[in-house]
Amino acid sequence: MKKLLLIAAIFLSLAISAAPLFAQVEGGTTLRGASTLQGFLDGLKDPNLVYLLLIIGFYGIIFEIATPGITIGSVIGIASLALAFIGMGSLPVNYTGLIVMLLSFVLFVLDVKAPTHGILTVCGILALTIGSLILFKADPQFTKLSKALIAAMVISTTGLMAFVLPLILKAQKRKAFSGTESLTDNIGEAKTDLIPKGIVHIKGEDWYAESLEGTIKSGEKIKVKSVDGLIVKVEKARQ
Repeated sequence: MKKLLLIAAIFLSLAISAAPLFAQVEGGTTLRGASTLQGFLDGLKDPNLVYLLLIIGFYGIIFEIATPGITIGSVIGIASLALAFIGMGSLPVNYTGLIVMLLSFVLFVLDVKAPTHGILTVCGILALTIGSLILFKADPQFTKLSKALIAAMVISTTGLMAFVLPLILKAQKRKAFSGTESLTDNIGEAKTDLIPKGIVHIKGEDWYAESLEGTIKSGEKIKVKSVDGLIVKVEKARQ
C-alpha cells in the first residue's frame, strides 16, 4: 500500500514539476518564484498557477476519499483549493468552466466509490478538458492559461485515474481481505466463558469476542459470524 502511494506521489510530483515548463504562453513568461508572501500572493494572479493549485486540490480530495485515514491528502487538497479560490478572486473566471471542472472531479469521485469500469472516468476526463479550456475569459490584462499546461494536467490526471488509483483500490481490498474480515466463518475455541463477552482463539490468535446466542463455555468450539472493529461476533460451532 505504501509503495503504491509512493508511486502516486512520484507521478503527481513529476506532473507538477513539469508543469512550469509548459506554462509559457504567447507574449508572456512563466511565473517566477517569489521570496516573500506578497510576492506569492501576487503570483496568484497568474491563471497558470491558480489552475495548477486547483488541480492539486482536486487530487488531494480524491486521494483522501480513496484512501481514508491518510489525512495528508485532505490537508494538501484543502490548502491548494483555498489558494486557488483566493487567486480566482482577481482573475476573469468563467464560472461555467469552473462548474464543468467541478463536475469532472465529482465523476472521478463517483467512479472511486462505485466503480463503473472507467465510464465515469472517461466522462470526467472529457469534462476536465472542456472545463479547463474555458476556465478563464479572454482578457488582455492577464496572462493566458497555457494549453500545454492543460494538456500536461489532463494527461497526468488520466494516468492517475486509469492506472495508479485502481492499483491503490485493489491493494486496499487485498488488505481488507487479509485483515479482520478474513476471520468470518472461521472455527475457533473459547478461551474464557463468553457471558456474552470474553476471549476466543482463532487462527493462532486471541480475540475479544461477543456471543450472539447467550453463554458459551470455555473450551467450546465457536464460529465467527461477523467482525465489528476488533471484536468478533461468534456463535457455537455446529457439528
